[in-house]
Formats: sequence, C-alpha cells, structure tokens
Amino acid sequence: MNLTKLGRFEILREIGKGAMGQVFLANDPKIERQVAIKTIVLPPGTSAEEAHETSQRFVREAQAAGKLLHPNIVTIFDVGEEGGVSFIAMEYIEGETLEKYTRPDHLLPLSRVRELIGQAASALDYAHQHHVIHRDIKPANLMVLKGQLLKVTDFGLAKNPQANLTQAGVLLGTPSYMSPEQIQGRELDGRSDLFSLGVVLYELLTGVRPFDGDSISTIIYHVLYEDPRPPAAHNPALPPEVNAILERALAKEAEERYATGAEMVADLDKAFAGLPPETLSRPFPGAARAARGDAASVRAAAAQGTMRRSQRGRRGRAPGRAEAGPEAGRAAAASAAPQPTLIAHHPGKITALLLTLAAALIIFPRWANRQEPGAAGEALATAGGPAGLRVTPASLGGAPPGAADGQVSIEVATIPHGGAISLDATPLAEPHVVLSLGDPHPHQIAAQAGCRHAVAEMTAADLASYKGSLVLELKPRKEDVLVGSEPAGARIKVDGHDAGKVTPAAIAVDGCVERTIALEHEGYRPWSHAYDADDDFDAMVETLKKVTLDPIPTGTLVIKKPREYEVEVLEGETRLGKAGDTITLIEGKHALTLRNAKMFVKETSQVEIAGGRTATPLITFPSLGTLTVQAQPSNCQVFVDGQYVDVTPVLDLPIGSGAHRVKVVFVPTGASQEVAVAVDGGKNARVTVKF
Repeated sequence: MNLTKLGRFEILREIGKGAMGQVFLANDPKIERQVAIKTIVLPPGTSAEEAHETSQRFVREAQAAGKLLHPNIVTIFDVGEEGGVSFIAMEYIEGETLEKYTRPDHLLPLSRVRELIGQAASALDYAHQHHVIHRDIKPANLMVLKGQLLKVTDFGLAKNPQANLTQAGVLLGTPSYMSPEQIQGRELDGRSDLFSLGVVLYELLTGVRPFDGDSISTIIYHVLYEDPRPPAAHNPALPPEVNAILERALAKEAEERYATGAEMVADLDKAFAGLPPETLSRPFPGAARAARGDAASVRAAAAQGTMRRSQRGRRGRAPGRAEAGPEAGRAAAASAAPQPTLIAHHPGKITALLLTLAAALIIFPRWANRQEPGAAGEALATAGGPAGLRVTPASLGGAPPGAADGQVSIEVATIPHGGAISLDATPLAEPHVVLSLGDPHPHQIAAQAGCRHAVAEMTAADLASYKGSLVLELKPRKEDVLVGSEPAGARIKVDGHDAGKVTPAAIAVDGCVERTIALEHEGYRPWSHAYDADDDFDAMVETLKKVTLDPIPTGTLVIKKPREYEVEVLEGETRLGKAGDTITLIEGKHALTLRNAKMFVKETSQVEIAGGRTATPLITFPSLGTLTVQAQPSNCQVFVDGQYVDVTPVLDLPIGSGAHRVKVVFVPTGASQEVAVAVDGGKNARVTVKF
C-alpha cells in the first residue's frame, strides 16, 4: 500500500508492517510534529460481519487509550478512515520491545527487571483505575525507549469491562499470556492483565515461558489446568520468595491474585532486598543451560519448592486427569540427584508426628472396643469398598443364596429403601446381580429413586470380594447436562441468571432442585421450561439436547440520509447499518441511536417494526457548523462531549449544530477547564481558554 496522505497527516515513510496493515512515520502539518500512523486493511473476501468487528476493535484502541494520560502509556492523538483505510495517529516513539530480553542468553539484571515491571504495573494500575483493561499484555507490547522509559503499546484489545464487543467463541489475545478467565470467555477485570504481566515477569527472570506447547490447544490446557515449574528451576540466582510471588500472580482464580500491580512490585522489592548488589546488577549467566533442564537447576527447584497450589480446590482442574501427573514428573526429575533427608529438613515436624502416632497407639484400641459390631462393619466398608457402596453388617460372613458354581450373586439394597436397580442400564425385576466369575469386564450397577441415584462400576471379582449384600446410597443426581439448540448460539439462563454460556454447552444440574432453564437467541422467540424435582431426569436431558427455537418475524427500516454527512444506525452497541440503507429488524419496538462520531451528531429514536412491512420514521438531523479551540499555553488536549479530538489549536472542526461541551486539559499539570458552547449551522463557534 503506497500512501502519501491520510486525513491531514503527511506520510513520510513506512516503519513497520504486519499481517493486518502497516505503520507509517507521518507529519502533522497543524503543529509540525511527527506521529506514528497505524493502519488496518482487510484482505479481499472479508465478510461484512468480520469487517465490522475488526473496525470496532480498531476504533476501540483509540477510544480506550485516547483517554489515558500516563508517562508509561503511548498517547493517542486521532482516529479516522480514508479510502477504506482505517488509521490511528499516535505518539511516535523509538526503542525496542522486551521480546529480546525473554531469551535465556539475553536476560536483564534483576534490578532492571524490577524497574521495567514496576513501570508496566504503574501503567496498568492507572488504566484499571479508569476502567480500561488492556487484554493483550506481552513482551511485544512493552517497549523500552532509549532513555530507559517503558511504554505500554497497542491497546487494540482494550475494553471497558461493561462493554460487550467480543463474539462468543472468539479468542482475542495471545494464548501464552492470556488469563484462564479470558480463555474461558468469563468476565474480566484488571487482575487478568496482572496475570499476563506475571507471565512476562516469569520470562524476564528465567528466559522461558511458564505456559508453552506445540499447539494452541496444548498451551490453553497448560494455562487452565497446570502450574508452571518454579522459576528457580531455570534461574538458581532467584531468591525463594520469587516462587510465592509468581504463584500468586499466576493463580488460576482471579481472587487469589494480586489486586493491583503495585502490590506485586512491593513483594518483588522485598524478595530482592536481601540479595547482594552484584547479584542484582548482572543477569544470570547460566540461564541458557537452565532452560535446557540441567541437573543443577532441577535440584534448585526441588530445594525451593514447587508452584503447586494443592491447598485449594481448583475450579479449573482438568476433568478425568490425575492431579499428580505433572507433579510426579517433576518429583521424579528432582529425585535424580541426592536430596537432604526429611528429618534434616523438618526435625520439629518429625517429632510432632512421632508423638501423634504414640498417642494413637494408646487411644485407638480403646476407641475400637467401644464400637458396636454394626458400626465397625460400616467403618470397614467405607474404608475399603468402592465409592458409593457399603457392605451390610449381616453380609460379612456366609455365601448368598442362589449362587451357582462359577457365579457370584449379590443382593442389592438402597438407602433410603425402595430404589429401582439396573445392571448396565437394563432394569432388574429383582434386586439381585448375578455375574460369571470368569467375566473380567466392569459392569455398571445403578439405583434410581425419583431425583436420587447411585452408580458403581464393578467386576465380578469385585463383587465376589464382598461375599454378601451391597448397599447403594442414593444421593441427589448431579450431572453436567448438554444444552443444544437449533439454531446454535442461544444464551443459556438458569433460574433467570445468565449461565455465561451459549449452546451447545454443558451446565451443572441438580436433579433434586426445582429449576427453570431458558434460552435466548437474537431473532428468535425466547424458550423456557420449569422442571420440578420429581420430573424424569433422563427425559429432561433428552429435551435439552436440542431445543428448536421459533424465529421472530422481521420487517425493514429505512432512515433518510442527511445531505452533509453519513449517519450510523445503532441499537445499543450493535451497529445496524447507515442512514439510507435498508435494515432488517425483528418485529417489535426498537430504541435506536443515530450518530456521526466525527461530527459529534447524536440523535435517538423509538421505532415500531411490523413483520413483513417497511418503517420510514421522519428524523430531522442537525446542520453543520465549525468549532475552533485555542489555549494559552498551547500544550493542551481537547475533548468535545467527552471524546478526545486533538491537541490545541483545533481549527474549523466540522461539528453538528446544537449544544456541546468542550473540555481543555493542560497536559503538564492535568489542570482542565470545561466550557459549554452553542454551535449554529454554517457558522464558526470559538473557544479560548487560559491556564
């Protein structure tokens, strides 16, 4: 793309290029300053929906970052579109990103890492206080200027937490640096950015990523379900306290992380406070070897502990995956080298353990002798039997009636009494299970009574070891139930509350609790059904697998376009089209916003759409005037109706007639003045402020 001008900006040369566009060095002729122009050009064949979403993200970068004035955040000056090219004009800076310093052979001194993370944390804390989340913190978006100042760049994914501009199922961000809640599409706050900053800190200290893999799915799995190796496994120069800092920063649950970046930096300061100056002032020379997993680094990891968070039940634990898997691998690696004995490390704990065992030898026989025989049988069954099964006291001796040679026959009872028994989903007329002793396969024994059930997987050998009756303890049926719809993509609500999922998706259902499940899909009538505790659970499961939604009839809307400018038509935050387009809407009432952000025109209208008909509401749009804003001194930023415009002077800005509010901010001190101004069509309104 060869450009010479975008808006008022004169293109000087290309300074960068990516898959979605280019970055140019340009001149702003109004005040003779150099700026960086970031452009985005969509490839041929891009759908209208994709083009709109990309445009929304691009404009959001300017809107989010444009209101942030902080020394560690790149300043946004302007946003526009010309000839199908969307662009953002921003502060031009020269430097290098932190990517280079995340490699094992280019690690920075610990003191420098602390300075850079401190600057990044300060920028993020400021953005979060202004309700802006970056959502793509990574080394490539952290740039260090020649004067050693760090700047956070690329707010292209930034958004207000209350906004809803991300499509379901679309990951926006870089997986290796994304928080678990961002991957899962849950609501985000500033702690998501701090998780990403924790990943960057881990890389700067060790030269390796805490979550990595050969594919995106592998990386996502590690982020959601596995804890990284302790940083000391890669960099033995790190103090043990760094393990705890990164453990907290990279916690799977947001509430367990640092609330602010300042808290994380404060803990980092404490961890580094005891290190000698020579350690702080030079990078770890053996990082490249440690990254390859040499024995010394493994021993250091064993000595300083792991980042496993076993004290809490993690909601993100992988279903069906052994929790000890990754830890067992690390333990095996650590055991390859000689380790200090347990007694040498924990003499006090060993002494306490021995005293406890001695007391148990004295007390336990007396406690056991006081138990009733039946209670002893229950205790034995609970300790040794399969989950959900108990051996009745009478069954501890003797063979059951009706058992032939080579067979095992077990009587099955339920607590509470009266459950229907089935074997491998086949109902049994009598509560007896008979299996051949030569059958090695596991079988499913289940009991059902209303909303309660019990299930056990057992082989014939398992049953033979019980030598008698089995008791299945019936508990409320709690399962993950698949909810599907035609068409897919319906939002799921349970008891009036948003489940945070769209169809097809699994939701947790308690069979003994009354519940109402509802589906909502744009363009379709809402569906809902109330289920009682006594309803057939399996029938409910079958119904929810595929709910057919009825479409709502549609009509069309045409709004006459004003002569002087374009007008966007929105419903809420959803862009429907432009004035002059034929817009299809579902039947019913719609609250519309009609705006041209560049001209500061904004009108609202209520329209009624009837199925199969075209609505043509009469809407009067304001004519255009112009606005000039000057300030003394001139180092000021100008906002009109809360939207950033430019730095002073602002000359002959086209603007819709009517009442507007102009805010002028003196950048060096942050002082501001706000003025109400009335603009007449065809005339110039002037605002002059002094500081």
